[in-house]
Amino acid sequence: MEVLTITFHVISFLLALLAALLLIFVNKERKHSNRLLAVVLIILACQNLMLALLFSRLILKAPIFIRVLAPTTFLLGPVAYLYIRSTLGDELVFKKTDWLLLVPSILVVINFMPYYLLPVQEKISYLEMHFYNSRQPQDAGRGLIPTSIYYLIRVVWSGIFLYAGFRLINQFRKNSSASLLEKNKILLAWLFLFNSLLTAVLISALAKIFIPPIKNTQLTFADLVISATILLIGLLLFIRPQILYGLFQPAAELAQKTSASESPKLPAEHLHHKTLVENYFHIHQPYLQPDYSLEQMVTDTKLPRYLLSAFINREYGIGFREFLNRYRVDYFKENLDNPGWKNLTLEAIAEECGFNSRSTFISNFKRITGTTPSEYIKSSADRRFKT
Repeated sequence: MEVLTITFHVISFLLALLAALLLIFVNKERKHSNRLLAVVLIILACQNLMLALLFSRLILKAPIFIRVLAPTTFLLGPVAYLYIRSTLGDELVFKKTDWLLLVPSILVVINFMPYYLLPVQEKISYLEMHFYNSRQPQDAGRGLIPTSIYYLIRVVWSGIFLYAGFRLINQFRKNSSASLLEKNKILLAWLFLFNSLLTAVLISALAKIFIPPIKNTQLTFADLVISATILLIGLLLFIRPQILYGLFQPAAELAQKTSASESPKLPAEHLHHKTLVENYFHIHQPYLQPDYSLEQMVTDTKLPRYLLSAFINREYGIGFREFLNRYRVDYFKENLDNPGWKNLTLEAIAEECGFNSRSTFISNFKRITGTTPSEYIKSSADRRFKT
């Protein structure tokens, strides 16, 4: 049974770590909010890693690690809240006061200082008695405050921020137009599910305080909930990557939402960026360059990279690469009757539209339009013939 438990936690750890690394190093959209999401996954991954070390008894080789990760558990609720706030508020950086959320984690370090200062052999004896001895209740690790109080404080602290996250989602729904809600329904459903999953983790942790396992080394309901949460989050990130693009809030609706008492600066800048980008694409057609990049667009438009990426995400609800490909697909449609294309192969036409290859052209065209280029050409010819 313990081998199964260890395997269970190792798989959960690897899945969460993989998703976090993809968010940090691979995904180039919405860096601030997505990195906050990555931190949540890393915290959950660390919990599974710690349980795997405990159940395998490898922790006895390096007993200091038993409470090294404890401060991170006080960051789970606050970081989840910051992720929701940054996504709905289109934030690109932290606020100055956000760093105060680190204070409880610092206090946790102080709380467990007596354990950190124990000699190695005493740490091992302590673990043998309070974790591997089934007749003893699991202990938090010789902190300055009692174990039950420590866990309760952690649950309450995290609960405050999870509740605040639900409030942010509800306020956005209440203050937004029907069309804006429709455009962001996938994102809002994801944020609600994300916060609900973390709430389930919190409730299971609370239950663990009052209903401890018969043996400290057995798989508990709380462990299952954490792993299920990691699994669902990981699957959703791969199945629906559009949730990483952030809020889809076009300039026209953004301007309407801004009241007379608010500064009109943001909508005015947003509209300026929209005009600048669309005029540049219309006149210079940079999307016809197969290697055109966001960095090149930053140089061409003289807009900061972070601002340009955030603008495309919010205005069009897509990432930069798809933004280019949609222009390329439209260019293909507009030039379907181009005499110069009459004797070209599909691969040559794909290059004319800015795609690197025939396969890339077909896959992107089908994803955007729901049909292949050949099918589109045939249906267009049939329509012209009937006309």
